[in-house]
Amino acid sequence: MKYVVVDKKNAEETRRQLAELGLIDNKYEVVKKGDKVFFPVKECPDGFECVEMEGKPKQAKPKSLKEALSHMLTAEELDELVTSFDIVGDIAIIQIPDRLADKAREIGKALMKVHPNVHVVCQKLGARKGIFRLAPLRVIAGEDRFTTTYKENGVRMKVDVLKAYFSPRLSTERLRIAKQVKDGETVAVFFAGVGPFALVIAKMKKVKVYAVELNPYAFSLMEENVRMNKLAGEIIPIQGDVRKVYKELPPCDRVVMPLPKGGEDFLDIAFKTVKPGGMIHFYQFAPEDNLYEDAINRINKTAKDLGRRVEIVNKKIVRPHKPRVYQVVIDFKVF
Repeated sequence: MKYVVVDKKNAEETRRQLAELGLIDNKYEVVKKGDKVFFPVKECPDGFECVEMEGKPKQAKPKSLKEALSHMLTAEELDELVTSFDIVGDIAIIQIPDRLADKAREIGKALMKVHPNVHVVCQKLGARKGIFRLAPLRVIAGEDRFTTTYKENGVRMKVDVLKAYFSPRLSTERLRIAKQVKDGETVAVFFAGVGPFALVIAKMKKVKVYAVELNPYAFSLMEENVRMNKLAGEIIPIQGDVRKVYKELPPCDRVVMPLPKGGEDFLDIAFKTVKPGGMIHFYQFAPEDNLYEDAINRINKTAKDLGRRVEIVNKKIVRPHKPRVYQVVIDFKVF
């Protein structure tokens, strides 16, 4: 097998030149030895140093997690395998059935083969719990860490998947809300986490966003993310319980409430924060046979208790939560 050999410092330029000539043999691996890099070539081009050595054929990347595990799991085990998972930056988070618990590390390594950009695989050990909505995790493959940098809708965020709630599955919803916001608005984001809603809104529109978060660690990450995206002044992070700190907020044109379990306990605070004619985005988990009625009843009751009037502008499913249960959102104006 013919290889072009170059110093490591010239490797990228040489790779580009060989690629332009169409000479790289992509069936074989590039080899690195010491300060030398060896590119497999179909023929030795003029002006390059070539050597003969045994080639290492590339292994075809498996197309799916099931394919990657087909040689080590039985048919019954493959049927039980959970093939859906979240990827946050370069961290994948997967649930593993109890029957496959002893194969967790093999499953993690296989997932990294399917997704080469994943450098950490975490196993989800249970449901989210506590006031900070945190899920217990453990690393089963790759680097031993829980922090990563996540990119979405033009912003970069530092995320700790163990210590701060974050869902990549809300990226489309965050974009939807940001597109509704108008330049010049004052926006409050309750339960702001590491800042994803606030960051996407402030990146896209000329606004002032007040982002309230209770978890002190998530709050510190939000402050870091605001600096990272150069949005200091546009986003005002506030640490504390929404019910205790809402009086620090000015009257707002819009309130975002991305807490689908427990957010109903803060509807009265959202009403007190929003300007007459302003918009509230209220999220809730709901069964498929009653997607919106409970949420709308809560909204109407709060309005009646506070002597306000509401107009439902939009209602939609945001994402599946678990079998026959969805996260929904109600967009409504308050007068």
